[in-house]
Amino acid sequence: MKIEAKRPPLEVETDPFSDAQQRTLSETVRPFADAYDELIADRDRSAWRWFDAIEPEFRLSCVSDEYGQRVRDAKVLATMFITVIDDVAECHGDRTTLEELLLVPFDSRPADPSRAGVDGEYVRFQQDLWDALLEQYAAGPHAGEFTDLFRFDVRQALQSVDYSALLAQHPGLVGERELRTYDVYNMMLFPFADIDLANALAFDSRELSAVRNVVAHGQRMARIGNWIATWERELADGDYSSCVVVRALESGVVSRADLQAIRTAPTDATVDPVVDRIRESGIEAEFIDRWCREYESATDYCGEIDSLDVRAYLEGFEPIFRSQLARRPSA
Repeated sequence: MKIEAKRPPLEVETDPFSDAQQRTLSETVRPFADAYDELIADRDRSAWRWFDAIEPEFRLSCVSDEYGQRVRDAKVLATMFITVIDDVAECHGDRTTLEELLLVPFDSRPADPSRAGVDGEYVRFQQDLWDALLEQYAAGPHAGEFTDLFRFDVRQALQSVDYSALLAQHPGLVGERELRTYDVYNMMLFPFADIDLANALAFDSRELSAVRNVVAHGQRMARIGNWIATWERELADGDYSSCVVVRALESGVVSRADLQAIRTAPTDATVDPVVDRIRESGIEAEFIDRWCREYESATDYCGEIDSLDVRAYLEGFEPIFRSQLARRPSA
């Protein structure tokens, strides 16, 4: 039987994870959160606390309960890892440091924190963070079965960040088709699924392709929520690479001249009229409809996968999406 997504209204009154900021990070994660605050501090700790709160919602049901904390810790560390790189690419525009950060997970050429022009603190922090993430991943009883897949999926996430850096360098490159192709991967849903499978009580490897199809839908759902939640804030910073804004551009709601004016001088005078037009256009509602279609398409696999509960996995994205909508600046 087809399962329909419960379409959330654009205006969400309450955040299901409003108490996330009262959470205490684990002993594994806290030292890295402390080091991040001291050395980098591009974001406050609320980002890690919110993710720590939502993680069980999209955890694959095949994960053994005894490994739940390790899975959560690994995913929080992975989130911190991709966030640091993404901020260097998008917020700082530091191509030289980014090039070294993209090497951290791989052995072909070690990242060099002493290279001329590189912010060595970022690189050293990421090296330590990656080592801790790998330690958590490797502790999974089935880690060896999925290591190559995990590294492949991390590589796709890093390629997504590299694409974001190219957008910052070449604004004319941005288009909805390529955003849908590349930008979704920095949500990290595939590496998260690999972490889950490494800690599964049991899993039928013959179902791996079907599971990854479900995860692909989940990743697009997560990205849609992130686009809706962040486009206003990013636009105020002069960043118009969100798919919400790109659709507004491609559909004629805003012009390239409007966006160039924001990029040149992101002030209330340049930003507010564009925000108002996008809000009034119905584009956000179109993305909510797309989220629902992704959800409903993923339910086709409910009867095909026995190793885990597909319905529970998909239902976990509903409160996360409501939280993303509630966290919008205009909510």
